Amino acid sequence: MKRIAIILDKNLEPGAAANVAALLMGQAALNEPGLYADQPVLDHSGVQHAGIRYSTVILKAGENQLINLAKLCADDSGELSHVVFSQTGQSLNNAFEQYTIEIASMELEATKVVGVIVWGEDDQVRAATKKFSVMK
Repeated sequence: MKRIAIILDKNLEPGAAANVAALLMGQAALNEPGLYADQPVLDHSGVQHAGIRYSTVILKAGENQLINLAKLCADDSGELSHVVFSQTGQSLNNAFEQYTIEIASMELEATKVVGVIVWGEDDQVRAATKKFSVMK
């Protein structure tokens, strides 16, 4: 069984938190096409429902915790997949080319990480994220 955890900066406003979570989930779905069902999930009325295959939780953490989590996942021998989003990305809306150039020239800490999505085997995701609280 797989699990997805989206860990967001605890100081984000609700709208910004929702935006960061959506961006991270979208990138994870591109990186891991199996996160969603190949075929539509339809109810009896024919209305399509989200076809997410794995349990997903949204957690909160401080900026340093987010950086440490990203580094842990990067050093994890490929057991956990992850993607980050940063204040740099937030500040450069509709400027994708500039975003890619700036990110490529920065160390992780300088980007000011505001969210990390982690996915993989349930027990490994739980172990990596057990110190974080559920976002409310």
